[in-house]
Amino acid sequence: MKIAFPVKENNGLESIIDEHFGVAQNFLIVDLETRGFELKENQKLSTEESKCKTGVFEKKDQVDAVVTRCMGDGSQRSLMSSNIKVYQAQKNTILENLELLEKDELKLFHMFDFCQIKKNKKEGGCGHHH
Repeated sequence: MKIAFPVKENNGLESIIDEHFGVAQNFLIVDLETRGFELKENQKLSTEESKCKTGVFEKKDQVDAVVTRCMGDGSQRSLMSSNIKVYQAQKNTILENLELLEKDELKLFHMFDFCQIKKNKKEGGCGHHH
């Protein structure tokens, strides 16, 4: 099973999870069995019209799940339509959250759990410049 985590800096399993999935600079993809990992750049950040609908994972990435603190509904719908599970991070580092996931202590995001900090364009929601 491969799990993707949004990160600002690559510090391996000690990397701090980025606060928001859609605008994360990078994703650290971790193989749950081997604990091996690879860094993947968020390619959608370079495409202005798709910032709120990040669909960065291709089939070759073989990502089965994402662990994040915050995610907009566009990203969440995109991942769910690709059968990628989305879990809500409970701790700061990738390692801490991996341990919780292995104990089945991370909850799945519900479709209404997406970030609502910035609800509309005037408040900086989708449709604006991040």
